Parts: sequence; structure tokens; C-alpha cells
Amino acid sequence: MALQPSLNPLLIHGSRDAANTLEFFWDYVCPFSKKSANCVENILKPLLVSKYSGKVKIIFRPHPQPWHASSTFVHEAGIAVAKAAPESFWKYSLALFNAQDDFFDEPTLNMTPTQIREKLVELGKSSGALSADQVAAVEELLKPKGGGNSGIGATDDLKVCIKYGRQNSIHVSPTVLFNGLVANDVSSSWGEAEWSVFLEKNIKG
Repeated sequence: MALQPSLNPLLIHGSRDAANTLEFFWDYVCPFSKKSANCVENILKPLLVSKYSGKVKIIFRPHPQPWHASSTFVHEAGIAVAKAAPESFWKYSLALFNAQDDFFDEPTLNMTPTQIREKLVELGKSSGALSADQVAAVEELLKPKGGGNSGIGATDDLKVCIKYGRQNSIHVSPTVLFNGLVANDVSSSWGEAEWSVFLEKNIKG
């Protein structure tokens, strides 16, 4: 449930001192993660505001899956936005989820890593998530830092996210943790009725 300071933008709802924590392990190019993320935005967050104000925080845990060839690139972009434009992280994330078809295996088959990153930056522009100055900062973070396997400006933070998922034995997306334990009953297909039952059962006081 901890967040290192550089990853504070991954807290997408509530405050750090909220008594209860929901963690969503999502892959930007996973259709079920897209469904889950849109549910959080359109159903769960309004429900928490209306009935459980101040009691629950939501953390987005980036969870790239290696069988999706572009997954590392899209998650690098998400982390880069979190670093360069923290207030725009969630808006950009929703835009990326909703444009995920453009980053599936087939559309990116003949694209270079540089071309994929350029397309991800362009999404920040077209979605209105990033200003011109923020676009430039994200572009800089997506450039290689040096030779060999030196990575890019978002690599170290992405490593933290991946290590956290591995440490907690997270295998698939979406996976949801409630107060540190896997909530196996939570489904990406849940609507307001199912979330209402879950919250009523688990939020005390």
C-alpha cells in the first residue's frame, strides 16, 4: 500500500491517510483493464464520493504484461506523464485505455520503439491531457539515457512498479487488492450494485 514519492500521481482517488486502500493492477493494453478503469472512473469514484468520503483511496498499479509486445512502451509513457505532468496522469491514463486498440500487437507490428513512443506522446496532445511544455518534458523522459541497457527517464520508476507486482505475486490484469489482500471476487464487469455490496460489507465505521 506504500507509494514512493515519485509515484504519488498513481494515487488516483482519495488521500494517502484514508483508512482503506483499493489497488488496481492494470495493463494499458488489456481490454479487461480498460473496462475496469472506466468502471472506476464512472461508477466507483462517484460512489465513494457520495457515500464513503475520505474513507477509501485508490491506487493505480501499472502492470505491463510481456505477452503484449507494446506493453512496456505504453507503461513507460504513463510513468513519464506521471513524472512530467502529475496532475494529468489519470486523464492521460484514461485516454490511453480508450485508445488501446492503436497499441495492440497488430497495429504496432511494424513500428519501431521510437515510432510507438511518438504515437504515445501524440495521444497526450490529441486528448488534451498535456500542454506543449508538458509534451516536451514527456518526450525528454522517453529518450534513452545513454548506451547499452541504460533505459529512459521513466525506467527506474517502472522497475519499482514491476517489482511491487512481482513481490505480491500478481499474475494477471486486472487484479484488485483491498487493504493489501487480493480481492478475488472483484470483477471488471461489476457495476454500481456489485460495488455497493462490496463497500457496504468491507468499509467499517
